[in-house]
Amino acid sequence: MQRRADNGERAALLVDLFGQQLPSGAKERLLRTSDVALLFQVSERTVSEWARRGRVPSVRTPGGHRRYPAEQIRQLFVDGRSDLAAMD
Repeated sequence: MQRRADNGERAALLVDLFGQQLPSGAKERLLRTSDVALLFQVSERTVSEWARRGRVPSVRTPGGHRRYPAEQIRQLFVDGRSDLAAMD
C-alpha cells in the first residue's frame, strides 16, 4: 500500500525539483471527488458529471482521476452556487 506524503514533504519535494521558481498551481491544494461531494452534499457521481460538463474546475492525475482546485471550489461554495445542482 502506498503512503500519502504530508504537505511538508510535498513542499520540500517541489522546492527540490523546481527550486523557488515553482510552476503556477504547484502549491495549490487539490481536493478529491469525495471531498467536493461531501462539501456540496451530493454524490460523487454528481461531482464527476459537473466536472465533465465544465461546471466545476478539475484536473486529471496521470492515473486519470479527477482533482479539484481547493481555492476555486471554496469560492464556488462561498458564492452559494446553488445553480450547480439546478443544472442537472
